[in-house]
Parts: sequence; C-alpha cells; structure tokens
Amino acid sequence: MEKFNVAVFLFINQYAGISSLWDAALIGVAEAMPYIFILIIIYLWFYGCIERKKSSLNSGLSVLLGMLTSYVVSLFYYHSRPFVDNLGTQLVEHTPDSSFPSDHTTFIFSISVMLLFSKSTRIIGTILCFLSLISGLSRVFVGVHFPLDILGAILVATFSSVVVFKLRHKTNCFLKVLVKKMPNKPIKQG
Repeated sequence: MEKFNVAVFLFINQYAGISSLWDAALIGVAEAMPYIFILIIIYLWFYGCIERKKSSLNSGLSVLLGMLTSYVVSLFYYHSRPFVDNLGTQLVEHTPDSSFPSDHTTFIFSISVMLLFSKSTRIIGTILCFLSLISGLSRVFVGVHFPLDILGAILVATFSSVVVFKLRHKTNCFLKVLVKKMPNKPIKQG
C-alpha cells in the first residue's frame, strides 16, 4: 500500500515547480479553501432559511468532531510527510508533523459532506465536495500530503458528518435557543 501511495504522490507532484502560474493557482486552492468554506457556512447562517441555519450549525459541529477525530488518529498513528522523506517538490512550508489524515481536507470535507444531508443545501454541498476533492489533490500537488492522507481525511469527515447527522435532533434544540436570542428578524421557511 505504501508503494502505491508514494507512486500516486509522485505522479501528481511531478508537475510541481514546472509552471509558476499553475503552482500559484494550486497553492491558492490548497491554502485558501478552508477560509472560503467558512465564509459559506457563515453566509448560510446569517442569510439562509431555518434549514440552512441547521446545516450551517451542523457543519460547524461536524468540523469540530472531524478535527478532534483527526487529532486522535494522529496521536496513535504517525505517517511522515513527503518532504520529510525527501520525496517530490514542496511548494509550501509546513511543519513536519504527521500527515495522516489531512487536517485541511478533513475540515473542508466535514462541511461539504454535512451540507449533502439537507435538501436545502444539497446543491451547495455537491459543489463543495467537488472543490474539496480538488483542494485535497492540490495538497498532494504542493508536496505536503500523500494521496492516502486525503482519502483518510474524507473517511474521517464522512464519519463525523454521519455522527452529527444522526444526532441532529440534539442540535435542533440548540438552534431554537440561538434563534430566539437573535434580533427580531423573520426567518424564512423553506
């Protein structure tokens, strides 16, 4: 499995450093995507119907659970980053901590997968899943992750989203309290 992981990494990363335009674009995708996703869930909270508010809240909870799960996994399993093993071309600076699973990818997939569970955010979730995959692959391209780090992150994010979805009745009670404390603005249904 490790040979496959390295081979796919080298296949993707071999193009790093060849085109400054391509490098800049994928560095931007690799670094900026979590911030874009944060803005999206903030937008859903402040400008969405009650269902979108629920999705926004649950996305945040999914991120928290996903990042906690990722942290616990990294405590018990260390996998070096490609640059630590002197593999490929590294385009961005990164600490030499465990690469498995990818925190960036866990973060953004936790949001995008959670948004798939609600009819009101399913289209947004589908688009964000596609962008999450591109962002995950860009983390491989810039030389800070192996492909299996990305796959592991997708699994962790899916796990956290399913758990939060199964416990959504608990978050619905929390949402009602939050909405009551918000300024008197009518909440659009649907």
